[in-house]
Amino acid sequence: MCTIILTILNVLSISILAYWIGVHYVEFRKLPKLIDENNNSTTKNVSIIIPVRNEGVKIRRCLDSILKQRGIVPQIIVVDDSSIDDTKNIIKEYSRKHPIEMIEASNRPPDTIGKGWPCYLGYKRAENDYLLFLDADTVLLDEKVLVNSIKTLESLKLDYLSLFPRFELAGISARLTYPLYINTVLLFERFSKVNRDNSNKCFLVGAFSLFKRRAYESAGSHLQVLSEILEDKILGEKIRALGFNFRLFNGSRIVETIVQAGIKDLWFSVIRFIAGLKEKSTITILLLLFYLMIFVIPLVSVFILSSYYAIVCILSMILSITLNSLELARNKHSIVYALGYPIAVFILVTALIYLLASLYRGRIEFKWKDRTYTKP
Repeated sequence: MCTIILTILNVLSISILAYWIGVHYVEFRKLPKLIDENNNSTTKNVSIIIPVRNEGVKIRRCLDSILKQRGIVPQIIVVDDSSIDDTKNIIKEYSRKHPIEMIEASNRPPDTIGKGWPCYLGYKRAENDYLLFLDADTVLLDEKVLVNSIKTLESLKLDYLSLFPRFELAGISARLTYPLYINTVLLFERFSKVNRDNSNKCFLVGAFSLFKRRAYESAGSHLQVLSEILEDKILGEKIRALGFNFRLFNGSRIVETIVQAGIKDLWFSVIRFIAGLKEKSTITILLLLFYLMIFVIPLVSVFILSSYYAIVCILSMILSITLNSLELARNKHSIVYALGYPIAVFILVTALIYLLASLYRGRIEFKWKDRTYTKP
């Protein structure tokens, strides 16, 4: 009886993984690309706002890629959020040679989480009708990313847009663990559904979010999401609820986000993401059961079932490796790291168990950018 149940569960795992692989392939094929601006005769003005906190390792590549952009006149505003490394010195060095303004994120309101306050302060200094929010770990790989983004915004009559980047997974731990995390987000936050005209969802990516000023101001700016953990998601949904047009575009070849995520960083990323959702209790339980069925049971079954039945366990494991290989390949990393998916499964499952325990005691504690937060 146990053999039959385990075999059925493994077959179900195989079916879901095959479907999941199809979702990854189809969603990225359907994700639209920016319109290419061939006529560079008109120069666009855009205010670029970059919140930073201890980004000394990454900020140079970000600023260098902005300064190489063609067809735009950028107003670059870097908002330092109490960095204690050499971030401020690097920005001051750049500001002596280039039109870059640095401001301090002082007088942070109580109960403020993350980068919402620095983003708001940067917006208050912005002078242009186009507002671009970039994370400090974002690198623009193409010299026409900005002008093409604005051209796309204008041509498609959009009010704001985001680019889904590729991830430069720096370090073995990031390459072993991050693909499964991204694949999970992709499975439950479908790009194709977000990009429907009648959708009330929004997948606003902090790495690259471009707004027309009136759309951004309509929802009250980042000032309205200062206490939100997922401030990008909430802000995007607030703007879309007001009837403004949004699209998510494929930035895999033109925008890169540097991910230096150790095992502990990924662990807290999962906790932070789910803690920011409304139905966090339900989602935590469902995700935990989902991971146990899809990944854990096949890994355990291979040691329990006889060699004949173990074939289904092995097939499930092969599909799990294939799923993570797709995301590694998209990010131009060796698919060999997909063999380490059980490590990612272990991290995600333990994070979900921690979340359940936290929800039971009535508060969730997590770290983000060297700060510790507690949420009910």
